[in-house]
Amino acid sequence: MSKRPIPIDELLKDDFAKPTYIPKSKRSKLEEPPPVEQTHVKEKRLASSWRQSVTPSPRVREPPRIEYENLSQKKATRRKFQFDWDESEDTTLTPASRSRRMLSSLDDQEEDELERFVAANDPLLKDELSGHWSSKQISQMTERDWRIFNEEFSINYRGGRHVPHAIRYWQECDLEKPIVQSIQELGYTTPTPIQRASIPISLQQRDVVGVAETGSGKTLAYLLPIFQYLSQIDENFMQYEKMKDEPLALVLAPTRELALQITAQTEKLCLRLGYSVVSIIGGHQYQDTVKEIEEGKPRGVDIIVGTPGRLLDSIDRKLINLQKCYYLVLDEADRMIDLGFERDLHKLITYLPNQDTLQRTIDARIFHLKQRINSMFTATISPPIEKLTKSYLKDPIFVTIGGAGEALENIDQKFEYLPTAKLTNGSSSIEQTKLSNLLRILQSHKRMDPNGLIIVFANFKNVVDTLSEELDSKQFPNVVVHGSKSQDQRESALEQFKSHDPSILVATDVAARGIDIPQVSLVVNFQMPHKFEEYIHRIGRTGRAGHFGTSITFIDDDDAGVFLELKKFLSRGGKKVPEWLYRYNSTTIKE
Repeated sequence: MSKRPIPIDELLKDDFAKPTYIPKSKRSKLEEPPPVEQTHVKEKRLASSWRQSVTPSPRVREPPRIEYENLSQKKATRRKFQFDWDESEDTTLTPASRSRRMLSSLDDQEEDELERFVAANDPLLKDELSGHWSSKQISQMTERDWRIFNEEFSINYRGGRHVPHAIRYWQECDLEKPIVQSIQELGYTTPTPIQRASIPISLQQRDVVGVAETGSGKTLAYLLPIFQYLSQIDENFMQYEKMKDEPLALVLAPTRELALQITAQTEKLCLRLGYSVVSIIGGHQYQDTVKEIEEGKPRGVDIIVGTPGRLLDSIDRKLINLQKCYYLVLDEADRMIDLGFERDLHKLITYLPNQDTLQRTIDARIFHLKQRINSMFTATISPPIEKLTKSYLKDPIFVTIGGAGEALENIDQKFEYLPTAKLTNGSSSIEQTKLSNLLRILQSHKRMDPNGLIIVFANFKNVVDTLSEELDSKQFPNVVVHGSKSQDQRESALEQFKSHDPSILVATDVAARGIDIPQVSLVVNFQMPHKFEEYIHRIGRTGRAGHFGTSITFIDDDDAGVFLELKKFLSRGGKKVPEWLYRYNSTTIKE
């Protein structure tokens, strides 16, 4: 049998007063402190409020508030609507965000008064108010400053422990002075985000996987640590013991064009720092490779840049020996796997020295190493690459700039959708329509940007040749690059293109990587690539080195296999999704 609750009157004794409800407005008046001197009153209130906002309270109490004679009036004029709540009671705010909101409500004079008071009375809070990271010495940088720094440059880390802080300025990094001086002479005044994040990791001789968009400076991100590594090798070995055919660092690239581009950039640094580089790629005579090795510096070749197939042949012919090569870089490793080089890649790695070699020999003391240094750099990352990193890299740190696979910010991506249902004569009509549209686009772009370079991509060599002939007949001179061209022809075509004579290049995906020409202002995809990653690399030929570019892609229902990836790619990058793509039924996409 339940008992009725005891009335409150019976519970309260005579010596207790009945609880009385007091409105909040009256409570604040009752809790007002006694009058104090007017001098520094405003400063004391501000400092008290700031400390309470950044220091967690051990007990529940009313949130701190700043009270001025006219502050409430200022807030009232800024608000369109008035509701009965106190913003300081918002439990979703962290102490730091609550402090930033408090500061945002102060005018300039009030904020200056707060900073002067804090500077004189609280050194810890002075660090929080001392300004942006760019105005601080590196010794003054707090963890909060580094978080802001990484957010500003979209730097994200994954894996590994004790990741070193990124580079703010070249002068603050651990590179030797001649290296810093050389990159400044070449015009690299400020590090790019991938360089800021990955170079400190490599300088600690740790493995790194760099994921960044094309044209982001990945080549310099791995070349500078290579030169730093070479500068620290025992001088006696470099002068007396090193063999001519023993490279000390190896850079692997998937295509000849990319390998030549890397070699050209490496040579600029080698000339200034006293090292030598040789490219080993298909299309070059073996006698030329031997001659380059022999004509290198007195100690032979220091850095090899090559493609997997020709490199294996050179090892079999005993042109080079990788037994002293403790520095490995894989550039565009995903592309190597796409091109079927995975088996060659695994075989090449077996020729490199490993941990056991370091323990059995004196190489650890000569090269000042504890393990071989491995680096991978790419614009996209795939499951095969993840598998490769687990097989050959030791505790790698993944550095991603922005979001992997996000739409490129410097490129205006446009599409011309040609639905098959609206065309009467099938695929031949589509190709004819594309050709007419291409001529229109080239004419328009030439009027707007007479000095700009243009690349037209197609999927097949015969389509490239046909396009080239059509453009020639319409007074659009061009050069051609595809797999059936000899290496000399390809190199000659690229040199002509770089010198704007002519200013149009028609190519297959052979040219989708390795062409680093800032003046390319337009990329046209006459055919959408079958693999979406190639679309990213194609359009990445424009909008490089801080420049803006445009890509125009012809697309039809036969390209439905990439529609879903394209839609996700544009959405993640904050780009506008075309209406036809937005409405396209994903269930009809071909597997």
